[in-house]
Amino acid sequence: MISTINQSCINNSKRKKNYNKDKDKDKAIIKQAENEIKKEKAEHRSIYELKSNNSQIKILENKKLNDENKENINNENIISKNENIINKETIINKEKDKEEKVIKDVTEDNKENKNKDNNQYKEIVETNKENKDKKAEKEIKNNNTNSQENKLTKLNSEKPENDEVKIKYFDTSKVTNVQIPKDYLNIIYYNLLKEEEKGIIPMPDYTYLTRQTEINEKMRSILVDWLIDVHFKFGFTDETLFMTISIIDRYLTISQITRTNFQLLGITALMIACKHEEIDLPKIDDFIYITDNAYVKSEVVKMEEDVLSKLNFAFMYPSPIKFFEYLSFHFNFDKKHHMMGKYLMESFLLDVKNCKYKPSIISCACTYIVMKFFKMKNYQESYHKKFYNLDENKEKYSEHNIKECAKDICLYVDNINKTNYQACVKKYSKPEQENVAVIIMNN
Repeated sequence: MISTINQSCINNSKRKKNYNKDKDKDKAIIKQAENEIKKEKAEHRSIYELKSNNSQIKILENKKLNDENKENINNENIISKNENIINKETIINKEKDKEEKVIKDVTEDNKENKNKDNNQYKEIVETNKENKDKKAEKEIKNNNTNSQENKLTKLNSEKPENDEVKIKYFDTSKVTNVQIPKDYLNIIYYNLLKEEEKGIIPMPDYTYLTRQTEINEKMRSILVDWLIDVHFKFGFTDETLFMTISIIDRYLTISQITRTNFQLLGITALMIACKHEEIDLPKIDDFIYITDNAYVKSEVVKMEEDVLSKLNFAFMYPSPIKFFEYLSFHFNFDKKHHMMGKYLMESFLLDVKNCKYKPSIISCACTYIVMKFFKMKNYQESYHKKFYNLDENKEKYSEHNIKECAKDICLYVDNINKTNYQACVKKYSKPEQENVAVIIMNN
């Protein structure tokens, strides 16, 4: 047993030695393999670096070649351009030479023709002089008186027609105020009548409310009364108010409007009139604010475009206040008389019948009422033809029209206290306006 154990131990020791020898051999083999792999990698790297270097060298060579080619192309283009310029210059010089030759030839021909024409002209002038002298002698001997009359008639016929006004509307000899353009008063009034005679398109029609489906005369009076109050609070000019009402009436003559947009039309017309007449123009937000923000800015702009397109931007017209200013000057009205006439005209704006009469007729009617009210002796001159007819010989409008308009104004003003439209009454019941509304109510 002991011997067997010893042998097994000896055998194991031999096996271990053999195993260790085999391991050492394997390690040596692995190291050789690793060294060979490293050598191969180093060779591959050197080859790659050589290739990359060669490619860079080729790229640089290609760049140099491209630059050289570009320079050659540019040089060729420059040479071709220079050749073209030289060719053009040669062509231009040749054409100039040709033109100079032609001009020389033409000038020589013209000189010859001029000499010929001058000789012919001299002959014609001499013959004409002889003929004229003969005719003059005959006329002097035979027709001295007739020739003078004919010359005068020719001169009169050749004179252009004067644009001076034949009718003298106002006597300006006693005017001392420097601010009044006395030399142009008659011309201004004449031009106002001419503008009124031409008319505006579309003309306002006092029957338009019968064609409206959602508004009536009462609603119109409410809107106008509100606009008079707004106009007074803003301190606008008189022309702004009359133009505003004219725009509303003319728009409603040709276009339908809903009840909700009726006040929008009112502030839009006021804004358009302000743009033409006022110096300090309020903003759109101010007009929207006075309606308690019932509308938006875009709605006002859209309505403005609609109104201007429907009226074709022709909203200018001679208002009654323009005519009344000149009539009050002619009849020497003081402030009280003038304020009463304005009160009558503004009150009549509430009535749709104001569209029935011409502005000059309304102004003459208000002048007639004021003169009758204050018992002026020359009240009959207020309905003279020259103040409302462009031609005195025509009977287009007569005294009857003025008296009929005056009746309508008086009827409306007498009954204004029975209505709720008190903006105009409040405005002219103040001392600044001479309390004319109170004076009319008490009489």
